Amino acid sequence: MKTASRFSRWLLLLGAAIVLLFCMGANTVAAAAWIGPMLLLRYTRGITRFWHWLLVWGVLFGAWLFQFRGMVPMPMPGPLLVAGGSSLFGLVPYVLDAWTRRRLSDVSFTSTLVFPAAFAAVDFSTALSPYGSWGVWAYSQYGVLPLVQLCAVTGLYGVTFIVVWFASVANWAWENRNAPTSVRRGLFVYGAVLGVILLGGTIRLQATRPAQFHRAERVAGLTADLADTPEQQGLMRRFWGHQPLSPADLAALSANLNVQLDRLLERSEVQAKAGAKLVFWSEGAGMVLADDEPSLLQKGMDLAKRANAYLGLSVLRLNPETRTMQNKTVLVAPEGRIAYEYWKSRPVPGFEARWSERNGNPMRWKDTSLGRVGSFICFDLDFPTLIRQAGRARLDLLLVPSNDWRAIDPWHTHMAAFRAVENGCSLIRVTGSGRSLAVDALGRAIAESDDFSGADHTIVAQIPTHGSSTLYSKIGDTFAWLCVAGTVLLLGRAAARKKRVTTE
Repeated sequence: MKTASRFSRWLLLLGAAIVLLFCMGANTVAAAAWIGPMLLLRYTRGITRFWHWLLVWGVLFGAWLFQFRGMVPMPMPGPLLVAGGSSLFGLVPYVLDAWTRRRLSDVSFTSTLVFPAAFAAVDFSTALSPYGSWGVWAYSQYGVLPLVQLCAVTGLYGVTFIVVWFASVANWAWENRNAPTSVRRGLFVYGAVLGVILLGGTIRLQATRPAQFHRAERVAGLTADLADTPEQQGLMRRFWGHQPLSPADLAALSANLNVQLDRLLERSEVQAKAGAKLVFWSEGAGMVLADDEPSLLQKGMDLAKRANAYLGLSVLRLNPETRTMQNKTVLVAPEGRIAYEYWKSRPVPGFEARWSERNGNPMRWKDTSLGRVGSFICFDLDFPTLIRQAGRARLDLLLVPSNDWRAIDPWHTHMAAFRAVENGCSLIRVTGSGRSLAVDALGRAIAESDDFSGADHTIVAQIPTHGSSTLYSKIGDTFAWLCVAGTVLLLGRAAARKKRVTTE
């Protein structure tokens, strides 16, 4: 390798390493997700030695650690293991691209499909893991609304495909720059596909302006505004540490929790009197001992009837005998009766999953004066296939009680917004220790509030309550499976071409 060539390749790797830091996670820049893979692909297409692949893995590993720093809720070396595995999966599309190119004597424009198809297939496999869709490339395009509308057809994976296809098309055009006619045709094909997607998304956005929705209703979300007392913190440590708790200890814990519950009920009534047709709490805000749950539900039913509003009680029911919890949301109707009760389907792997009781219930929904309303809880939203229930039920409004921490604010909330576009429903995510957000069925932000900003721990939104049908809710991950099949077919074509060349 010539010195100048070697130097330029090191620059490519360095450039990719820098840009990839901003492709996902805490400091996402949408444009970086288009440029980073292009630079890294340019480097990997010149790899001749195995240790070069180790360098690429190291770049992906370092980028992942930076992008998702503080976001993996487990002690070391857990985050390092997750980063290592994720980076290994992230390496697959680059390896397959290089493998294909070495076996094709004539690299046609069709060869540009290997990289994006493999990338989307890897994203799809990631979303099927216990950690859901964390790391899916499409999330980098939050806020690029014309492009995000593609999720209503293909889910996340169409967005991933078109973004990273840019990388392989750009590299193909550079490598075939001495055949300008062929390059122009290839660029026209990619440009036409991207243009149709952006034009279609823009038309969809313009055709349904916020003011043109059939109606909007005032919805309020509350997060806890009282800090745990030192006494409560000590008792909770003993509770989860499975240490003995005397009747006096349980009475003290009950008294502490009831102070917070009464405060939430008071604030809920204030919002209802201010005109909110529905008020609900962030995940786990209604922490209550098992023996006190009937009293809380009765207070909620009385309040809903008195205020003539829907009330969503986000209950974390603690069982002192088994030291387990039920994480659920209970929607109370204005008539003073329970409309539905939903238990969290996907507790976060680790502590929450270990101590959570689950009943395997599907999404709960209810036809109301605000349209068809349903609920999921926080981590559930990281599983697009699970949330398709909302689209199949033709939900108008999805209520999402949630609870985060500073490191995943606002990334986790932005991920949830994609579920609204996929399923054609408005969504309001009320988040303790994080970003609360209300979006319409096209992903447009209506209102937001951050628990860390010193706000009043309340989000109020005039949210559209008329959803729309989406193709994705009907066909699901068909596009993702096509990417899987397409990857296999393209690799098979490359393998067969190699065999023919060998036998001639």
